[in-house]
Amino acid sequence: MRLGISTACFYPEPIEAAVERIAAMGFHTMEIFFNTESEYDMPFLEQLRKAAEQHAIDIVSIHPYTSLMEGMLLFSAYPRRTEDGFAQYRRYMEAAKYLGARYLTFHGERFMGEDTLFDHMERAYAVYHRLCAMADEIGITLAQENVAWCKSRDPRYLQKLAEHVPELHYTLDLKQGNRAGHHWSEYLSIMEKQLCNIHINDYDDTHSCLLPGKGSMDYTAFQKALDAFGYDRQMLIEVYSSNFEQDHEIAQAAEVLQQRMHCCI
Repeated sequence: MRLGISTACFYPEPIEAAVERIAAMGFHTMEIFFNTESEYDMPFLEQLRKAAEQHAIDIVSIHPYTSLMEGMLLFSAYPRRTEDGFAQYRRYMEAAKYLGARYLTFHGERFMGEDTLFDHMERAYAVYHRLCAMADEIGITLAQENVAWCKSRDPRYLQKLAEHVPELHYTLDLKQGNRAGHHWSEYLSIMEKQLCNIHINDYDDTHSCLLPGKGSMDYTAFQKALDAFGYDRQMLIEVYSSNFEQDHEIAQAAEVLQQRMHCCI
């Protein structure tokens, strides 16, 4: 299993500067978290791909900055905006393909309360079917992430997606599960064979996000659970820039993960 990192760890530093820091730390697996629309333009994508090739970095996934708006863009009752949203996400998927990425991390609809959790599910299923088909046509995979402020925070919602959209894949984020009040195992039991990406981090009783090794996460148990269904893709360190001061702290976190889990940089 490969250990990588997300450029999100260095926000608001420009992506291209984050890539240089990632290379200097010796990582060869990376997720690009895009921060604005112009970063999908071809000149910038060419710059990113050239930098990744120069440093022998595999860009495995991308994360659109519009994840904050996916509910409005793709799941509303306004058909014209939905069509524009599909066109926008086709562009993002094509950018992912150009960079050599296999996955697009997706948030989905915002959580607005228990009473609306399962509203318009048939419309939601249709959107997911179409997004998955579009991703497959382009040659990448849509990966639904569990996110504390989205409907995907609730394992019951993800279970319905798993049942009605079996082609959908998943990104598991440990800190987001903790923030939502759920143990990672609740999500993993649903994602299982469709899990294709992991955002690895740590937490404790008072901090919802920490560098790996700084909290109470039981990585031995986590590895055992992953081994049960043969997960052997990648884990990506994803924390916030406020969680560390120096890059050597990330290097130490990587060492912790290599010692406790079956992964290597």
